[in-house]
Amino acid sequence: MSNKLIVFSNTVRGVSSSLINAFVCFGFTALHLPSDLKNFIIFFTGVNLLLSFVNWGLKDYSVKLFVSESATDKVFSQLFSIRLSLFILIGVFICFVPLELTLIIFILVFSFLKSCNNTIEAFSTAKSKNSLFAAVDLFFLIALVIYYCLNSGFNLNTVIMFMIIAELSKLFAGIILFREVISFKLINPIPFLKTTYNYFLIAFFAFLLSKTDFYIASLYLPSNEIINYHIYSSLIGLSQIIIASFFSRQMVDLFSSREKTFSTQYKQFLLTSFTLSILALPFFYLITQYFYKFEISVTLLALIFCNLFIYSITIFEIYLKTDQNRSKVLLIGVLISAFTNVIFSFCLIQYLGMMGAVLSNIAGLVCFYLFFKIKQ
Repeated sequence: MSNKLIVFSNTVRGVSSSLINAFVCFGFTALHLPSDLKNFIIFFTGVNLLLSFVNWGLKDYSVKLFVSESATDKVFSQLFSIRLSLFILIGVFICFVPLELTLIIFILVFSFLKSCNNTIEAFSTAKSKNSLFAAVDLFFLIALVIYYCLNSGFNLNTVIMFMIIAELSKLFAGIILFREVISFKLINPIPFLKTTYNYFLIAFFAFLLSKTDFYIASLYLPSNEIINYHIYSSLIGLSQIIIASFFSRQMVDLFSSREKTFSTQYKQFLLTSFTLSILALPFFYLITQYFYKFEISVTLLALIFCNLFIYSITIFEIYLKTDQNRSKVLLIGVLISAFTNVIFSFCLIQYLGMMGAVLSNIAGLVCFYLFFKIKQ
């Protein structure tokens, strides 16, 4: 498979979930379905929270395992066992959450399928065979858009069923495609849990604290600014996912050749990061101006560039530390970044408003990157 096709496939896979989320929210808003919109946000939040536990922070580490370990079936067994055990454990608690039974079932079913596919797709990323999964994601996104345009019955249950069918299709495709190496044999997950708990802590704290500036902003900002900052945060998140997906091929190369790829291609990584961050700006401007009617200044565009560029170069430091099995360094970096975000948010937001929240988020990323450079 050519590198261009690999990059395109990884990018489609990376952004599909965010695009579906954005489109569904747009659809429910346009159709004036506030109840469905609220329940979809609850569904999406519940799925992400459950997966933050079930995936055990092993998204990038799973790729490393498939690249470095020769016993592929053993890696599949380890990952499936750990995720199934955690799903059962956390799923029991989910059942007692005061939500509609249908919504709880949707959260559990979709999360289970997604966790299985995360394992299979880690292997497909390691082997550069993502095109089929990208095609399925793209097909179901197009199908959802067509359904919205042609059918007046666009509602929550139908949307979630679309998403579940998409995950089922990817699961069956993965099993068929990798049937010779895949293994669903269950083993004792406790030893693997013990050796990888740092990765869980990294992912969990990152999930809880990455939006610290938004949570603190809600204490100080008026409702219209909170909405604008939510739009800004969502678009920044989507841009970061696109950048991370674009670089996923480099992650595989790094894990395959150790630090040589990182050291010899670092200047190229910087140039690519700079280019992607620049290219994101006109799209950011057009979307905020013509879809959300959100006024955006030149200063904010400059800060958007800083956010995306710093995030991009930090990705490679994360890949390098993952390759070096320095999970404790990653954990400390996440905590320092979050702590910096908290301090700056309390100090700046009450005086600078939304701009203070933007600066606080960037300050956290800068500290994250500088900490990695110091710990080289």
